[in-house]
Amino acid sequence: MSGIISFINLSMNLGFIPEFVSKWFATWMLSWAIAYPTVLVCLPLVRRLTALFVDLPPQP
Repeated sequence: MSGIISFINLSMNLGFIPEFVSKWFATWMLSWAIAYPTVLVCLPLVRRLTALFVDLPPQP
């Protein structure tokens, strides 16, 4: 997901320049380094908030 988003953002901002692949890889690594820890921190909170609105089946 972060790779697709960084690809779209880079292509919209710079177009397809000769060094596109190397720049895309660098931006993808940066976005992944931000996205992964953010998901790990936010996921428990989002699950609790979702449980307030949705009846979850009992866990075995």
